Amino acid sequence: MLSKSFFISIISFLLCLTCYADQDLISVFPLDNYNQTITNWIKPTDPNYDQPLLDADIQKKRLDELNDHYFGSFSPWNADYINQILRMSAPNNLKTVEQTILTTYSNQSKPQDQIGYGENFRPHSDEWINHISDNVNLDSFDHLTYQANNRGIAVDNLKARVLPTDDVHFYSYKLAGQGYPFDNLQMSSLWAGTPVYILTDTRDHAFTLVVTPDYIGWVKSSGIARTDNQFIDTWQARAKKQLAAIVQTQTKIVDNKNIFRFSAYVGSLFPADATESGITLDIPAVNAEGFAEIHTAALSSNDAVLMPFKATPHHFSDIMNSLINRPYGWGGMYFYNDCSAELKSLFAPFGLWIPRHSSDQVHAGRLVDMTSFSQEQRLSYLMQNGHKFFTIIYIGGHVIMYVGNYPNPNQSDHPPMAMTYQNIWGLSPTPAIRRAVIGESVLFPMLLQYPEDTSLASLANKKYFQVSYLDETPAKSLQRQTIDLKSLMYPDN
Repeated sequence: MLSKSFFISIISFLLCLTCYADQDLISVFPLDNYNQTITNWIKPTDPNYDQPLLDADIQKKRLDELNDHYFGSFSPWNADYINQILRMSAPNNLKTVEQTILTTYSNQSKPQDQIGYGENFRPHSDEWINHISDNVNLDSFDHLTYQANNRGIAVDNLKARVLPTDDVHFYSYKLAGQGYPFDNLQMSSLWAGTPVYILTDTRDHAFTLVVTPDYIGWVKSSGIARTDNQFIDTWQARAKKQLAAIVQTQTKIVDNKNIFRFSAYVGSLFPADATESGITLDIPAVNAEGFAEIHTAALSSNDAVLMPFKATPHHFSDIMNSLINRPYGWGGMYFYNDCSAELKSLFAPFGLWIPRHSSDQVHAGRLVDMTSFSQEQRLSYLMQNGHKFFTIIYIGGHVIMYVGNYPNPNQSDHPPMAMTYQNIWGLSPTPAIRRAVIGESVLFPMLLQYPEDTSLASLANKKYFQVSYLDETPAKSLQRQTIDLKSLMYPDN
């Protein structure tokens, strides 16, 4: 027999639906009570403001991991790594996974909640997916072999797509958490200067499927230049000698020929030299034959820093100040960040490589899983055991950085609260039938309840609560033991 508690749960759920039936699926969460001035929280007067928070040996090890993904064993320029990808057999090979992706985003025989829509709110037609499938040319995947001249580099910032199209694919906006901006085909941004390996082109040569240090995706072919041995040898040698990271968003890159090349974003990496007036970057440019050549660009030390940047509260504050309050960008849409891209960009100047996607990032440090505990216990653990700036929390589809404990200015007795930094779309009640949108990168406390709307669920009360310490090495190496092409080709952000 069904229990009394079961019927009570059903009635409560239906009442909840009734309560919100007349409310919008989307509202705007007010931030008036949450000061977004970084120095209000990370104070220059703090005696530890310029004290390193990361052990030098750990920071060196992290930088070695970063170099390994860009230029070493897990680099798109590494023949052994690429051959592992090319030699995988069905059902885990490139062709089978690509076919699965095409089937996933076809509307054929799909239930209503899995129908994909375009920007005009109309369902995509069979002709739409068939055109993409024909352009992908799956038969070409049968003949892929490693070719040294397929190594390349991004010469501009690019949108990495799950399928080779600029068209959007939304699920119905009537479903909470779906519709704009959640384009299912938007994977990530690919920053200029990133090494890639070219797997194949579309029939029309407009898109190229590339392996990057973080994922495999389709990008515009015009933004990729091929690289020869001389370029790679020089670029790698220069990078291993000294890397620099961009720390001001949309830094304009003008080369030694006085030609504007691209805007660089926080976390973009380039070989570099220190100069009396700042930093000189090596940047890639494409020549008339489609191959990359090295140009230089001079920047001030306010725009780029030599790596690894000393991991002090002062330096975290500086980089956060460049990123805070920028709009949320699902999958790097419009070259804005989502939650995981925000943290990846923020940690890169300090020499920390973390994966692109939130569910993977939590495994980059020592992991403590608090999922089975109550929200009160979760929050108490974080406040007692969090490491400023180097503790991240994965709550299921979203990742957050812990900043520290501070008095709550919005309560008369000022109890301590856990302050976080995150790029967040919004908050939701339980069940998640609507969204209170924040929609940007913010300093935002993790509270058990938000006085602006007490029906919203705490971020400490989500499906997961996994705490990761990035200033400590994980028990298990983060380096890929096996290659999961599905997670590389269409992962969750």
